[in-house]
Amino acid sequence: MDYDQRLSELRKKEDQLFQKERAIIKETRKLEEDLNRFEAYSYDANRFLWNVFESYTSSRNFFDHLQEESLHESRKISTSYLEEIDELAIQKRTIEDDLNDIYHERKKLNFEKESDDGNRSLSR
Repeated sequence: MDYDQRLSELRKKEDQLFQKERAIIKETRKLEEDLNRFEAYSYDANRFLWNVFESYTSSRNFFDHLQEESLHESRKISTSYLEEIDELAIQKRTIEDDLNDIYHERKKLNFEKESDDGNRSLSR
């Protein structure tokens, strides 16, 4: 078996997985920042809605309904962000498992290579 070739293939695969992992981390950070920004906007919108209600107290039912609808939509959007973040976390764990498998395979190949090299030097 050509150990060097196999090790080279494993390193290439490992590099690809590291790149995917970095992309996932970057996307996760972006989603978290977007979620934080959205929640801030949502908070501001509800605060403004409450301020408007205080100016027009005669329309209490309308504002209650509007605020309820706003909170409902806000929760739906927040939930979708959280689901995407969870999905990325699962993908990241899968990549970490694959990287761990590659590490152990490389370690095993290095050991086999050293054993073969040792056996060859003894037979000479």
